[in-house]
Amino acid sequence: MVYEAIEQNKRSTFFLVFFFILIISGLGYLIGELYKNPYTGLIIAFCISLFSVWTSYYFSDSLIMAVSGAVEADRAMYTQYILSTEGLSLAAGIKIPKTYILNSPCINAFATGRDLSHAAICITTGAFEKLTKTELEGVLGHEMSHIINYDILTGAVSAVLVGMTVILADIIKRNIFRSSMARAGERRGLFFIIGSVIVAVLAPFAALIISYAVSRQREYLADAQSVLLTRYPQGLIGALEKIKKDFAPAPGLYQGMEHLYISNPFKMDGTAIFATHPPLDDRINRLKSM
Repeated sequence: MVYEAIEQNKRSTFFLVFFFILIISGLGYLIGELYKNPYTGLIIAFCISLFSVWTSYYFSDSLIMAVSGAVEADRAMYTQYILSTEGLSLAAGIKIPKTYILNSPCINAFATGRDLSHAAICITTGAFEKLTKTELEGVLGHEMSHIINYDILTGAVSAVLVGMTVILADIIKRNIFRSSMARAGERRGLFFIIGSVIVAVLAPFAALIISYAVSRQREYLADAQSVLLTRYPQGLIGALEKIKKDFAPAPGLYQGMEHLYISNPFKMDGTAIFATHPPLDDRINRLKSM
């Protein structure tokens, strides 16, 4: 099951990359059209998308940590966190990931990187302060499972490319009425404006829907594998119950990363198509049935 999940995530990453290259290239074509040079815009956007894929693959851990505002955990201050990470890494048979801390009162965590040898785990100060040792290990086991299954590769690539899609869509919305096409013949200009606005508005939503759909199913598997690593389901159950009980929207966190966290820090549950995570109650009930 684990090896199938790894292969599925590698296929999902390829699909995400292909999908985002199409979207970013299409947005580049529209931006070029604004300035009477659509093919130049297409080529530039295509090159930008390839560069984004390359940087998100090789530097995803550094990029994500920089965007989030996380800092490396001090061993003297966060001894239990680092020791638990080291112990679970040995149990999982992988290289010990780098450990980071994010200053936030909410209980949360995420993992990032491109493979088993280039990975990092981050927990919030709220998680360190409010969770017991076994609950923290349950959370760390969940994030360790994302590393083992290569969920971190899929999540990191999609986080960077969603951000690029949003930036290009915003450029179109800001410049559309200044374009020569918008000032063209009345009907042609009107159709161009309407079409461009629709694309610019829908492209980020389409990108988010695809990345969310890929991430939701991985949470159930990571929960189950956390139990296999820690041999104690009550640890993760307790952590998820505390997340549910103490939930409050977390200001200051980067919203483009919400699918990376163990639980969405901005809202409890959305509609199925826009939800980044399965409902907490579903996850808790599955763990209790193990």
